[in-house]
Amino acid sequence: MTDTALVIFTPSGKRGHFALGTPVLTAARQLGVDLDSVCGGRGICSRCQISPGYGEFSKHGVTVAIDALSPWNAVEDRYKRVRGLIDGRRLGCQAQVMGDVVIDVPPESQVHKQVIRKSASDRVMVMDPATRAYYVEVAEPDMHEPTGDFERLSRALAEQDFEKSSSPKSHSSAWEKS
Repeated sequence: MTDTALVIFTPSGKRGHFALGTPVLTAARQLGVDLDSVCGGRGICSRCQISPGYGEFSKHGVTVAIDALSPWNAVEDRYKRVRGLIDGRRLGCQAQVMGDVVIDVPPESQVHKQVIRKSASDRVMVMDPATRAYYVEVAEPDMHEPTGDFERLSRALAEQDFEKSSSPKSHSSAWEKS
């Protein structure tokens, strides 16, 4: 008899050999399987629920015995009694690998990390923002000449010839002075 067992996770298809007694959650993490756990493996969050499969899996070339995972422990019993656990499910942090096993990770136990499947490439990005920054010198407010901020800004833009050119590049030297 060997000291390791084959563990296969579905739907990801990831597989690996692990020492007998390895927690399913540990095996999942080492293989990069999408299995959630927020309580640190203490058996209180139920995010790591799994569905072990038993019988023959010809697709994977493995037969899973009924004792492929460790027996239920007190933590799982308590969790099922207090919060309820769907029949056929186990807590991945508590179940240990005892033989070859196929484990299904249900959708509610998956983390769903974002995966980018596009290769990086050099691409010219033309930036054309709707707004642009300009350096404009606006006259100080004067109590003797009652004009609003917008009027003074409009005059300053006209005096500095901003209306004729919409390109910030033509005024870069004025911008750099600030």
